[in-house]
Amino acid sequence: MVTALSISPYDHLPIGVYTCDENGFLTSCNGSAIALWGRSPDLGTEQWSGAWKIFDDDDRQLSPEEYPVAIVVREKKIIPNAEYVIEQPGGERRNVLLSSVPTFDELGEFTGTINTLLDITEQKASEARQAMLVSIIESSDDAIISKSLDGIILSWNQAAETMFGYAEREALGKHISLIIPYEKFEEEAFIIDKIKRGETVDHFETTRLRRDGSQLPISLTISPIRNSKGMVVGASKIARDITRQKYADDQLKNYASHLEEQVQERTQMLEDTIVALEEAQENLNDALANEKQLGQLKSRFVSMASHEFRTPLSTIKLSSSLVEKYAETSDKANINKHVNKIKNAVSNLTNILNDFLSLEKLEAGKVDLDVSEFDLVKFSEEIRDEMQMVARTGQQIVYQHTGLTALVTLDRNLLHNCVINLLSNAIKYSPEDSIIELDTEVTGNEYLVVVSDHGIGIPADDQMHLFEAFFRANNTGGIPGTGLGLNIVARYTSLMKGKIGFKSTPGKGTRFSLTFPAFS
Repeated sequence: MVTALSISPYDHLPIGVYTCDENGFLTSCNGSAIALWGRSPDLGTEQWSGAWKIFDDDDRQLSPEEYPVAIVVREKKIIPNAEYVIEQPGGERRNVLLSSVPTFDELGEFTGTINTLLDITEQKASEARQAMLVSIIESSDDAIISKSLDGIILSWNQAAETMFGYAEREALGKHISLIIPYEKFEEEAFIIDKIKRGETVDHFETTRLRRDGSQLPISLTISPIRNSKGMVVGASKIARDITRQKYADDQLKNYASHLEEQVQERTQMLEDTIVALEEAQENLNDALANEKQLGQLKSRFVSMASHEFRTPLSTIKLSSSLVEKYAETSDKANINKHVNKIKNAVSNLTNILNDFLSLEKLEAGKVDLDVSEFDLVKFSEEIRDEMQMVARTGQQIVYQHTGLTALVTLDRNLLHNCVINLLSNAIKYSPEDSIIELDTEVTGNEYLVVVSDHGIGIPADDQMHLFEAFFRANNTGGIPGTGLGLNIVARYTSLMKGKIGFKSTPGKGTRFSLTFPAFS
């Protein structure tokens, strides 16, 4: 075995050099070639190349017969500057530019080859990065423009053509004032001063001119361009069209103003309702004074009304004031936050009033059945989508139907109230990031609706009172509720000749089932 030796004349060259005899066996190589191969070949034994593996531009591994030196030995012709990929034993790959030249003696007899390897790995990587950067710039929805420090446009991407109406050939070489309204010229001087100091301008909102003379609201981000010595020689601008954002801001301000008016009206209505309820409470005290059970109902009602009405009203008043405050500064995040608080508070109060109205109608015998045929699956999917919008963070309402048909004959409105109430309870009493299940089944003689959750469950001692009016389990804490929902669900279910059942384990969840006979 011959040890690889450096070629003295080429030892310090930055390019790899190696030689082969007339049969392609390696006869010598320098240190740069060994570094590129990642190994020292056995001279006189190995043929064509000292590389572990060689690949072409399509990442196809070459067979020994396809090696460049093998071709030169066969055809006695020069192969200049051919690009290949060398893989080292450790798996690292290098891009090389290989040249192979046949050599002849003084009689013209072929004596072998001399071969050079130029490492172009970094050049290829730079070209790839440059191509990617160009692709990103051209595919961007934002206008990307570069200019010199004296304002001459140096580059202009496709989005800039679309946004401002000038083709690249029309914009290049022109002054940036081409797209700046006259009254905004001072902005350009301010921006250039910052760029010359090496500073960046972030999300600067202004207006620019289109070719047709119309003004476009944009957000500008401007960064300095530096040369190889670190000197600032120009500026790169990214312009984003914020027309829709501006429109949305205006709409949000108008909506907030309108919402404030509605909140004031609703607040007054609710305050009047509280006064009426307080008067009703006094009358209730007189009417229920001699009956213990009704006295307990009154106590529950007073506690519920005091908390469930006053807390949302406080939220509405505070949030409406904050909406007005943040609307002045276009603070969308805080506006949306407090608008949502108002919506939730109003929704809670609306649900409470709906419960009272439903209870009153039931007590007065004013609830009549309105039976019709409808698609239970479509009905359930609509409710699922409606309740998913008010679910807590990460909660998922999963719906499944069993049966060969989805058609049922029931009172659609009463069933809607029942399912909404059960799902609302499941959402309220279940943790975030939990699953709530809604299942329906249609058989030949009955319909089944089931709502299951993995929430706090119902204490065993409270389960016997679950369907009593104004009753709330002792583990509900500060979770809002009237204690009327399940009482109303049970009575609506009974009106439709159905039955309500449940199973509950504290800390693990609750399953409610509504079973109805098929109407003939």
